[in-house]
Amino acid sequence: MPMKLTIVGLPLGNIEDISLRAIRTLASAKMVICEDTRVFHKLWQKLQNLDHLAAPFSGRLMVINDFNEAEKVNWLLEQIGPEGEAILVSDASLPLISDPGYRLVKELLSRGGTVEVVPGPTAAMTALAISGLSADKVLFFGFLPKKLSKRKANWDLVKTADGVTVIIYESPFRVTKTLEEIKSEFGDQTPTVIARELTKEYEQVLRGTVAELLTSVDKIKGEVVILFRFER
Repeated sequence: MPMKLTIVGLPLGNIEDISLRAIRTLASAKMVICEDTRVFHKLWQKLQNLDHLAAPFSGRLMVINDFNEAEKVNWLLEQIGPEGEAILVSDASLPLISDPGYRLVKELLSRGGTVEVVPGPTAAMTALAISGLSADKVLFFGFLPKKLSKRKANWDLVKTADGVTVIIYESPFRVTKTLEEIKSEFGDQTPTVIARELTKEYEQVLRGTVAELLTSVDKIKGEVVILFRFER
């Protein structure tokens, strides 16, 4: 039997966003690959408290993250081998979207394994839907590189597009710097949106020109998505 990996999308923050299929897949899982076992156990406990799961997780838990994925892929596949299948989750949202898992999926497919997905929300698409910006043509960068020359290459790529909405994941500590770059590269009237803590209690969406938003982000906190619209 070929190895099978099921990618399971989890909620961004609001536990009620989990799908029935995701709950059923988690309940039957014997092996789970996650980013952080503590986060996974907290999620499982919430689902138990809501009576979606009947008992504590009793299968095997293994960890994959941005720091160990490259070196653990072969080992993980060896662990999946005897069991035949495993599920992959992130701390939140859909795995692989600016989260680890790409190398694992690629190597499993190269060995003749199969991959299924249980869809779930992503911060990028959730932010796009609520932004008020056009979703016809989208460029998703995830987290920008720290090196200035590589960031500049990304901005240059945007300028080659004939109208595009750009989506960026950003640390709250670098929001001001990124907004300043957008202002410098695309002008102070660039339509821009900041979406933070999506689906959580303190969800906030700020809309305006990049110049306007620069006046209101001094103490921004939480998980942040920045979107802006470039038109020639």
